[in-house]
Amino acid sequence: MPLYIDDAEIESRFCIPVAQALKTIKSEMQGRAVTPSLALSLMKKYFQPLIPECHQDVLGNLTQASWEDLEFTYAEMVFRSGQPSGQLTEIAVSINLICIFTTHPPRTFPDHETIEITYFLQVCRQLKLGIENSVRFSDNGRFDVLRACKYCWRQPVPGRLICATHTAGDKHVNIKLGDQEDSDTNLPVTDYKESRRQKQAFDKTLNQILTKELLEFHDSHFTTPILMPDVNIWQWLNSRRPLLSHLLLAQNKAVDDEQIVDSLLSLLHKPIGLTETQYQPYLRANTLIKTYPILLWPMLLRAEAWLTARKTLRDNWGGKRNNLLEEDQ
Repeated sequence: MPLYIDDAEIESRFCIPVAQALKTIKSEMQGRAVTPSLALSLMKKYFQPLIPECHQDVLGNLTQASWEDLEFTYAEMVFRSGQPSGQLTEIAVSINLICIFTTHPPRTFPDHETIEITYFLQVCRQLKLGIENSVRFSDNGRFDVLRACKYCWRQPVPGRLICATHTAGDKHVNIKLGDQEDSDTNLPVTDYKESRRQKQAFDKTLNQILTKELLEFHDSHFTTPILMPDVNIWQWLNSRRPLLSHLLLAQNKAVDDEQIVDSLLSLLHKPIGLTETQYQPYLRANTLIKTYPILLWPMLLRAEAWLTARKTLRDNWGGKRNNLLEEDQ
């Protein structure tokens, strides 16, 4: 099972050191069954000397790997490179090609994760806090506790990419943030259109928060506590998710370590007014998060980004509104 890429293509795509390393790996794979273990050993042998020492942990920390694990290193190296070209990026692309083209037809992977899930899982792996698939997925993979509506942080309607709040049809539900009472109720189509208008700002803000925290994590040699801790959660939240912290206080939610997870779920993910079909994913997600609170991190990130984007947009409105949560759609 060789590497199904022509030498001419390798030479045209990569700088000389990376091209030579990839062609050597291809040669050593010839006539052998290319397992993830073999691929990793060859990557370490030929790519590792080309990688700056500060980034050698990406491959160096892997001992036993699956193809999915190796594919994760591609995303990690691209992020660390911080640019679309350069030797580290080329090594990342080479790893991606090995993951895909060591079988014919090319190997396929599940749909790529959203960016925050990709890096959440990578940070967890770096800290040896593995999120088992048996915890994350159920119903033969149909339910994913980390899935989120593309417009916010809530569980999507089963079989859809959007939640009940951002559904424009007859399944629309006007969900509040915690106990906040809206001064008005939008029509479903109004909520949907507003969420679409905010989408670009939401995605940009999410990426800004995520990038800042990941750079902080890497610059500290993986010691900065960017994930939600087991203790002193309120202090962490107040520092890293200030708008959510403000809402917890504004709605008189408990913030001690024993109750803050329940408070956050009550604020962000309360399944009120839903149909049975819509209710079940909320219930299942909340139950899992209470058992494994670290799973709450992506939701908190998305909610903070959503609130930040909404506040920025509304601060620019004429006749500026004073209440951040006059409506939650």
